[in-house]
Amino acid sequence: MLQKVTGIVIRTVNYGESNKVVTLFSEELGKVAIMARGAKKPGSRFHASSQPFVEGVYIFPSSRGLAQLKSSDVMTSYPEIRKDVDRMAYAMYWLELVDRSVEDRVQNRPLFRILQDALQALNAGMDADVITHHLELRILHLLGVSPVLTGCVRCGDVTDPMYFSVASGGFLCGRHREEGAVPLSERLAKLLYLMSKHELSEFRNVPLSNDSRLLLRQLFDVYMESYSGLRLKTKRVLDQMIRLHLNED
Repeated sequence: MLQKVTGIVIRTVNYGESNKVVTLFSEELGKVAIMARGAKKPGSRFHASSQPFVEGVYIFPSSRGLAQLKSSDVMTSYPEIRKDVDRMAYAMYWLELVDRSVEDRVQNRPLFRILQDALQALNAGMDADVITHHLELRILHLLGVSPVLTGCVRCGDVTDPMYFSVASGGFLCGRHREEGAVPLSERLAKLLYLMSKHELSEFRNVPLSNDSRLLLRQLFDVYMESYSGLRLKTKRVLDQMIRLHLNED
């Protein structure tokens, strides 16, 4: 019996002289690995469909083990992302983040659509940091460690000023402010709350000042490291790229 899925390539591993093991994050099956024979060869029928963040339709036998890819049809390769090294660095981080956050063959249609929306938005030129933090919040929710952004962790107060505490796992009000808590502007606190509740499309035209951009990166980096337990190679590459640009400026 053949299985047909719509999937996004989130990881590839070379296997032998000409083959690849391709890991898909699919709408129907969740994460699944398949063997794409000959995919390393440029002229192979599977070469294009076995590249990272390609989205396509894949057909392979139903199997608990490593199935062999029978046919594939590329829906989009997100060409604007591939033209830009910076965008590619962000996209590769998202792929590894999803890969490391989900188990094999556990269906998660909402997360598939979140990743799909993220790639589509990046391809269309949306702010990569806004997309990244939206995706990170969704992953943290999936892992059961999302920050409390509805009000003060201690008392639920929502009055300004608000602080963010990694140690306490979310917002703190002025009365419960603790050492290490970072003050947030009313606008930034509201943005974090809204990002935790609304779809990515609501934030397509959200401007971020350089100060806000830097602060959000620092907060999410520390929070992700503290609560997710994930150490990602692609995040180190992305951080190096960002530092390089900051030095250039």
